[in-house]
Amino acid sequence: MYKNLFNLAALAVMLWSCGQQKTQKTPPTDAAGSQMADVPALSDTPIDTMELAGKTYLIYTIDSTVFENFKVQPQDTSEAQALAKDSTVKRTGNSLQFKLQNGKIATLTDKDSDAENEGDFVHFSYVSNYPEINRKGIIAYYYESQDFLLLDTRTGDTLHIWTEPIFSPDKKHILCASMDLVAAFMPNGFQLYNIEKDSIRYMGETNLETWGPTETKWVDAKTILCRYISIDDEGTTQSTHVKLVMQ
Repeated sequence: MYKNLFNLAALAVMLWSCGQQKTQKTPPTDAAGSQMADVPALSDTPIDTMELAGKTYLIYTIDSTVFENFKVQPQDTSEAQALAKDSTVKRTGNSLQFKLQNGKIATLTDKDSDAENEGDFVHFSYVSNYPEINRKGIIAYYYESQDFLLLDTRTGDTLHIWTEPIFSPDKKHILCASMDLVAAFMPNGFQLYNIEKDSIRYMGETNLETWGPTETKWVDAKTILCRYISIDDEGTTQSTHVKLVMQ
């Protein structure tokens, strides 16, 4: 009898398992076969459009809970923590020294105490290491603005970009998202680069007039999420969660 009960239980488990496999959803893919993120829009009608690097993006509102399911790429801000993890970078007084792959030293020197005028002021802060693209990441603080430097660990060359890079899921592209709707000291929009074998190539940028992006997340090959920030005629800040879908 016990043997029969065991066989019946095993059969029930097998049938349940088969049923579960049939009901599991297969992740959607795009035309190239890349897996797409599950980000349903609240409406079939886009609330806005955007042009970036020759591509059109349709902008749809999404639910905040869906937005929170995707994590923001960690953004580093502490130079002390970055230096503690990287023996190839040292701070000596007002200078940052980077030991390159060829053994040479590249130096970035602050001009914060001896700047003759506001336009000369700059302070560098080392925050990120990107070994997969042979770059170090440095925030450059100016008198009323800031940008981000990518220092090539092979040559010492630097590339100024708007903000800390947001990498595409396939690690072949870099997106910069910057918001400044009021003071206009910083860019307000997006900037795009391609990661190539020996270089990072600028592809284009878009400067937005009526809204700005924060908490930007690149979730699949064609989908970017962010908070869509705008200011109404009364000066009240409005915030909406959106997805930008490349066409």
